[in-house]
Amino acid sequence: MRRLWWAGALLALILALTAWLGPYALSLYHLEAGGRALDEALVPVFPDRLAPEQIVDAERLEAGVVHLHQALRWDPRNAQAMRLLARVYVTQGQSEAALETLQQALAARPDNPLLYLELGDVYDSLGQTEAAIEAYEAGGVGSRGVPLAANYLKLADAQAQAGGGDVAIELWRKVETVNPDNLYALYRLAQIHRDMGDEERAAEYEERLRQFDPQSVNVPLDFYMAECQARAMAGLVEDGVWERETLLDVVSYQVERVTTDVQGLMTERVLGTLLDRWPEDADILGCLDKLD
Repeated sequence: MRRLWWAGALLALILALTAWLGPYALSLYHLEAGGRALDEALVPVFPDRLAPEQIVDAERLEAGVVHLHQALRWDPRNAQAMRLLARVYVTQGQSEAALETLQQALAARPDNPLLYLELGDVYDSLGQTEAAIEAYEAGGVGSRGVPLAANYLKLADAQAQAGGGDVAIELWRKVETVNPDNLYALYRLAQIHRDMGDEERAAEYEERLRQFDPQSVNVPLDFYMAECQARAMAGLVEDGVWERETLLDVVSYQVERVTTDVQGLMTERVLGTLLDRWPEDADILGCLDKLD
């Protein structure tokens, strides 16, 4: 009788554990299946952030979404399933849906820094600069140095235009901490210190700018940063800090180093911004022709 009692108790325990763990096991199964389907259906464009991806298999994408919804059906707190759904929403241009999904994921897993970084990516895509900065900083920056720097620059430029020079200076200095030797931040710091009459500090920044090796000026993988870099280079030539040949060396090296589509797009943005300043510049037009 005692053996029968223990066997019954063990069977009851196994059934109870199965009933408790079953939903989580099913959620995990659908999460893994959905993740595999997304990896087969999507090709990332920006390797360092949550951004629209190239769809190469629409059927696998649809299948992945079904699996991810099933994962959440069995475990509504499955933050990884929510992350992957946000990836789909961003690719489909549904930024608001991605934002809501990541906010739900953070409510379930508030200690996950990656969720803050991806939330910052979505805020960035929506043009919500201060919210993007707050999210990136909450996530510890991680691989988001470039988009965080871009948002610092946007906010700094807005502050400078509104007369908030001290705040702008602080933001441009923050750019240096997350994106060292940022050409535009250094250029704007030199400008504002000269405008404030601080010739010594302005001269220090200008000397740093003169020391740049043309081959070290990489094209940033961010449209706003690419525009800023071009504006800085044009300003440096016009202010006499750089020789024209230095700028041409920089853009020539940038064109030569293009190996991916996204690098090509950013380099094209740099050249296009320079041509906005000098529309008939034969040398820059020649670099653009080489890029094509």
